[in-house]
Amino acid sequence: MRLTLEPMFGWPATVVAVLVLLGATVALAVRAHRQAPNVDSTAVDWGRRCAASVVIALMLLGPATSVESSTRAVSATDVVIAVDVTGSMAVQDGAYPGLASPATRITEARSVVNAIVDLYPDSSFSALSFGGSTTLGLPLTPDTYAVKSWVDNLQTEPTGISAGSNPSSPLDGLTTVLSDMRKQHGNDKIVLYYISDGEQTSDDQRQSFSSLRAYVDDAVTVGVGSDAGGTVPQLRTGLRAGETLPDGTTWVNDPGTGEAAVSKRDSATLTAIADELSGTYQAVDANTAVGYPQSGASADDYRMVQIDKQTTTTNPVVWPFALILAALLVWEAVAHARTSRRLL
Repeated sequence: MRLTLEPMFGWPATVVAVLVLLGATVALAVRAHRQAPNVDSTAVDWGRRCAASVVIALMLLGPATSVESSTRAVSATDVVIAVDVTGSMAVQDGAYPGLASPATRITEARSVVNAIVDLYPDSSFSALSFGGSTTLGLPLTPDTYAVKSWVDNLQTEPTGISAGSNPSSPLDGLTTVLSDMRKQHGNDKIVLYYISDGEQTSDDQRQSFSSLRAYVDDAVTVGVGSDAGGTVPQLRTGLRAGETLPDGTTWVNDPGTGEAAVSKRDSATLTAIADELSGTYQAVDANTAVGYPQSGASADDYRMVQIDKQTTTTNPVVWPFALILAALLVWEAVAHARTSRRLL
């Protein structure tokens, strides 16, 4: 802990205010001294008033204590975010409040993730992406900038290497992340957000998410894309959130019809996953933003965690000077009352 100054109005304005205050007080004291004994005030009176001006000046300069810490109080709510990055997430039928349309589903997913971060201030987040494989992109952290940076750099799988999508592909990865989280933070509230279009193109049977109920307190499946759907672009490289489809993009053909394949949001599958998690399904669009699960906002409890960078907390220390000023003002009032009575 060290002493420092935090000027009330910023350094330039505060310095000017202090100089004006002290200059005016000194000028009035000098004038009273020159007019003595033809004035009622005494040297003691002006000494008291000068002292009051000095105290006010110190208060304006903002005396404070500065404390450096490598810990931070965070909400006892841990939010796990799983984002679909299969090739269908490059389809341009996404929409979200404040997002220019048409947008790709991965861009819509980014808006959803940013909104989730804003919903849970002071909470900790873990994030993973899933497609042909599941990747833990972010271990549990209270750093919201890290979460937003992660989703900004998230990209879809190239369509050419996609082996089909299965909504239950992140199940093993989620089980590992959530079980470890429950062991380490047994008293925390864990909320899972599963973001996907829900489409299944793989021949593998979808597995139930019911096993995750042992680890989560709440769950929300978020449906991106649209029920009308859109054509699937043929991409050799992944597409990041915010990027547009390259010129000359071709479309994936449906083997059954020979025409461009249409991918639609599968709300039925996402609703089923939500039921298996004892959670809720939320379909987002241009008029509907992601929200809290059934139980509402995050827990009110907080715990201390270690952070990578030291933070500096500044605490104003004004009350001792306020007490001194109050005493000087009471003295001034008593002296004024005595002088007024004597003059009567």
